[in-house]
Amino acid sequence: MTQDVKQIGFVGISRKRGRIAGFGAPPVPLDLLWCGTNRPRKKFGERKNGWSFPPAVRELLLQEMQGKTCVHLFGGAADFGVRLDLDPSTRPDVIGDAFLPPFAKDSFDAVILDPPYYQMRQQEKVALMRAAGWIARSHIYWFHTVWIATDRTMPLEHSWLIRVGDQCAVRVLQRFKVLPAKRPPLQLHEFTRGWPLKYKRWAEREAKALDLFAGKQNDAAPSPNLPIGKAGDQVKSGRVYVGDWQ
Repeated sequence: MTQDVKQIGFVGISRKRGRIAGFGAPPVPLDLLWCGTNRPRKKFGERKNGWSFPPAVRELLLQEMQGKTCVHLFGGAADFGVRLDLDPSTRPDVIGDAFLPPFAKDSFDAVILDPPYYQMRQQEKVALMRAAGWIARSHIYWFHTVWIATDRTMPLEHSWLIRVGDQCAVRVLQRFKVLPAKRPPLQLHEFTRGWPLKYKRWAEREAKALDLFAGKQNDAAPSPNLPIGKAGDQVKSGRVYVGDWQ
C-alpha cells in the first residue's frame, strides 16, 4: 500500500527518438528587455500618456533609428520621426489611415507600427504590413502584444520580448527586413472585413458627394503612391480622411 501511494503522481519520461514536438531554438536573435516599475507617475503635473512607448522601448527604438528616417503609422503620441495618426486631437504631422498611408514607395528608411492592442484579423495584419513594406526602404518594427509572421518578402530579422511592468501583458518588438521584391499595398476595393471598411465606406460616400469617382476606385482617398508633398497638400485641403473620431 505504501509503495502504491508513492507512485501516485510519479512522472516517467518516455519518448521516441528524434525532434521533440513543440520545442525549437529561435530562428533569429531573441532578446529580453526589462522595463522597470520606477517610472514617474506624473510628468509636468499631469498623468503620463499611456499611449506613448515605455522609456526603455523608446530608447531602444531611438538607437535603432539613429541616422535614419522613420514614420509612425499610429504615431500621434510619438516624439520622434514623422507621426501619422487618424485622430486629429493628437496633433500628428499627417492625418491619415495606417491601412492606406499617403506616402510614396520607399519614402522612409523604417516604419514603426504600434497599433491598438485588440485582436486583429489576418487581413488587417496583412494590410498593415504590406502598406508599411511599400513605404519602408529597409525595416519594419512591430510593437504589440501579439507575435506575428509575414511572408518571404519581409523576413523576421531580430526580436525582443518586453516586460513593461507588473500585472501587464508582455509586449513583443519584431524587426522585419524589407526586401526589394515588394508586394503593393491593398486597395480600398480589396478590404472585405475589419476596421479598414470604415475608411472604405467613408471614402465611397465622400467620392460620390464630390463626384470624384468617375469610374476610378481610389480618387477620393489618399493614394499610397502619392509623394509626400502631395500628401501634405491633401492635409491642407482637408481631403485627408480623419476617421470616425469627430
